[in-house]
Amino acid sequence: MIRILIWLLSQPLLWAWLAVIVGSYFFWRGFRLLQRKRLIMDTPRSTIRAAALGSVELSGRAVGPYTLVAPLSHTDCLYYRLTIQSNPQGDLCNKIQEMCAPLFLDDGTGTVMIFPHGSELLMPPSSERSEYGKLAIALTRYSEGTPEFAQEYCIKPGDTIFVLGTLQENSWAKKDPIAECNELSRIGPGFVGSGEADLVRREAYPYLDPKLPSGSALALPGEFNLHPPVLLMRGRGPFIISSDSQRDVVAKLNLKSLLYIWGGPAVALWGLWEILNHARLL
Repeated sequence: MIRILIWLLSQPLLWAWLAVIVGSYFFWRGFRLLQRKRLIMDTPRSTIRAAALGSVELSGRAVGPYTLVAPLSHTDCLYYRLTIQSNPQGDLCNKIQEMCAPLFLDDGTGTVMIFPHGSELLMPPSSERSEYGKLAIALTRYSEGTPEFAQEYCIKPGDTIFVLGTLQENSWAKKDPIAECNELSRIGPGFVGSGEADLVRREAYPYLDPKLPSGSALALPGEFNLHPPVLLMRGRGPFIISSDSQRDVVAKLNLKSLLYIWGGPAVALWGLWEILNHARLL
């Protein structure tokens, strides 16, 4: 098999066909990125106080009533996403774990609650690991099988973020006395309650005194409305949370779209030229 693979990789015609396929995909991908850039530019930027229902662009600081502890970096955060690549029974698979405390965006004019599940995170990972032994121990409760590689993304209190999403009426604006009967219950669409956040922290730091507060609280009870009338979350349009500003996001999309739109056809034409030359049609 190794000899066959080496022989295939040494064939110019194989690389030519790959160039045609990859170049065509890059060309299509470039227009998709250009469309995304135009959508961001056309979506009205607003303050939280003046935001209307529908697609909005908002920027501000991430705030919340209490924090979680991220599983890999062990940092205080309001939201984390853990992507685990494992190899159970020889089949490579990816698994995503998310956990979010009540997350709010504050731009100075007001606050809005964000439910980040399903968002496209445009930010550098807070932690990456590929050490088999240490990774397996750290992710025992998150992954079945043997984890090969893991990436963690966090939104921490005070982080400046840009959000493109859909502001809509909150279906969980009224507290459900049955679903939210205690501190371990999830809030609204799935926010972690203060009791569960405390358990996560004590699991990460087992030396904490159980008789004393764990230190997860950031605000006094009642300072944040956990059942607001509106919620910023995924809708029919794109849902992006970025650590870059709107201008930086647009600039990066513009550069990538130009590279793909011009570079893709160049690669595809080279591959087509090689194929036609090999068939003696040139």
